[in-house]
Amino acid sequence: MGWEELQDEEPAQGDRRAIRRLRFENSPGPYERDLREHLQQAHGESRPDQQDSVTVVDVEMAAAHERAQERSRRGEARRRKLQAREEIRYKDDEDLDRGKQLGAGGQGAVYELIEDSSQVAKYWAEPLDRGFREFEELVHRKVDVEVAISGYPIQLCWPDSPIRKDGKLWGYTMPMISEQFYFNMTLGSVTKQKLRELQHAIPRHAEAIPFPFDVDDHDRLELVRLVAVFLDGMHRNDIAYGDFSWMNFTFSLNPVELCVLDFDSSRVQGSLPFTRSLPIDSPDWEDPQSQGAVVARLDSDRYKFALFAYRMLVAKSLHAEIDSDRLADWSSDPCSKLVGKLWTRSIGTAGSRPQLSQWVEVLDRARTSDFLSRAH
Repeated sequence: MGWEELQDEEPAQGDRRAIRRLRFENSPGPYERDLREHLQQAHGESRPDQQDSVTVVDVEMAAAHERAQERSRRGEARRRKLQAREEIRYKDDEDLDRGKQLGAGGQGAVYELIEDSSQVAKYWAEPLDRGFREFEELVHRKVDVEVAISGYPIQLCWPDSPIRKDGKLWGYTMPMISEQFYFNMTLGSVTKQKLRELQHAIPRHAEAIPFPFDVDDHDRLELVRLVAVFLDGMHRNDIAYGDFSWMNFTFSLNPVELCVLDFDSSRVQGSLPFTRSLPIDSPDWEDPQSQGAVVARLDSDRYKFALFAYRMLVAKSLHAEIDSDRLADWSSDPCSKLVGKLWTRSIGTAGSRPQLSQWVEVLDRARTSDFLSRAH
């Protein structure tokens, strides 16, 4: 998709037939090209570049046939992938040798595993007696998401093996967070190791104790781009991430890398969340268009990402809301105009928000433009 096309708003519902006709005429699929040649021969047309009005009449039929063929191909590819899947290997709680507790929250705690230092075990406060199938589907999708984000410095603490006890799901194992995502913080004579969470990329107040590292505008832009790549990889595989918060992402510097945590709120489209819980929104990340929603949605991910990008790149604040008046000034260069337009659409009605793939493309462009000078 070109830059000019990205600047256009999404088409209205009533324009879809005209768009399908335009796509047929300008970039027909294999079946549509065969149909066009057949129609031209049937009506005595010798020049292949000439178009007959009867072609337009049969556009819908040809396009429907092409879509049906594509659905069939995708379905067959999906069946082959399912057949090639390895069986999920459950771990029994009694077989795990848990070490010290590494962290705890409202929903459970994380423990080190004595027999495998590369893995940790997450236990929920309350076990689940259902949701096994949905959890297994989420585990299987890890490979697909990793393929989608391959080539980018992104690590996923994705659930690996479910942990069961007495016929219930108590938690799961997952990769240990790598050392580069931690930093040492010294207060007086005490030094503690802390995770470098995305909230630490926001400049601190003058009176606050400074962190032992610096994050500049280029680092923040790269972090925003990596989060967009991750969410785009999730959405390409029909997975909503769900609970977006500063603490669910950690990062390293020199080079900039991203690590994603906490997939408990993630949901494969077309199924219930494995936790069977209602969508969880961290404070200050609520989507105003999803009040009363019963499942996490891709559209809410899009809103939360836009809010995150605005807080990182423009407001440089943990709690700011997207300011439409401030965005109105973004028009001095093509890239800034595109970013401003994506933000404006992101705070619109549900269903009209830009996809993450659009954000990725624009943010790629922003790395080589004077976009950052506009963000001040």
